[in-house]
Amino acid sequence: MVSFFLSVIRWQIILLGVLLPLLVRATDSDLVTTNQTHAFRPVLIIDTDGDGVDDTHDLCPGTPTGTAVNAYGCPKTVATCDYTTSNITLTNTGGSGGGTVRYVLADSVGTILQVNTMSSFSGLIGSHTYMALAISYDGSVTGLTAGQPLSMVSASCYNWSTALVIRVCVPVIPACDFIIGTTITLNATGGSTIGGTLTRYLLVNATGVISQLSVSPVFSTVGLIAGKYSAYAIIYTDDASIANLQTGNLLATVNANCIDLSTPFPLVLCQICDPKCIPIVISFIRRKK
Repeated sequence: MVSFFLSVIRWQIILLGVLLPLLVRATDSDLVTTNQTHAFRPVLIIDTDGDGVDDTHDLCPGTPTGTAVNAYGCPKTVATCDYTTSNITLTNTGGSGGGTVRYVLADSVGTILQVNTMSSFSGLIGSHTYMALAISYDGSVTGLTAGQPLSMVSASCYNWSTALVIRVCVPVIPACDFIIGTTITLNATGGSTIGGTLTRYLLVNATGVISQLSVSPVFSTVGLIAGKYSAYAIIYTDDASIANLQTGNLLATVNANCIDLSTPFPLVLCQICDPKCIPIVISFIRRKK
């Protein structure tokens, strides 16, 4: 028996101790003869949890009534986040004493994402629902690769465990382009070569407010907060008609008799905190007798 444990909920993953090929034979009593035509009797389908997937193909037995399930009888999504890290390790016990065991992580529709020799999975990002399960097999196996659906996995003798449905919620942190406290230096090409025009460079925050204004594509990050920004070049006529081109103003309010704005160049600024050492003084106080 293979078992995965999550919080106080125990999910049993049952594997056959001895894996044997299932051989189905039709006997004479299974056939109905009508005008020399042989027909099989209807096969009885058992769906214990009533989720629309018969028990022989249901990898999540006991699904609550009304739960939307995938083709394998497992919930398509769960609301509660079980993990918030990109690397997870599941606890398992039992299993077949012989053959090969592999641990599989599939997405919510049953597409294989990872196949490992241990019940650990890595590199997860975002918030997604997954199916974690084990497979035990003898000999060679086909279809047990990332990108394949679980239904395509086959071997001469194999068995799936029940699946553990989990939700992993990993915050998506954008890559940092610059660190607060450093200088942003960009390369600019093109622009106007006509006399009577001026070019300025802007650093605009996520709300559209001008945070920095410069005569070159170089910006100071001192005093800025971490987040997303956009760098622009603005060209306008040098006739004193420019208005609202100041830090603290909305970029959308800047105007002039003739004005042109470049496409935005996105940037992400990050704040890295330096560790602070705080001295701790320990004093021993002698109690009076």
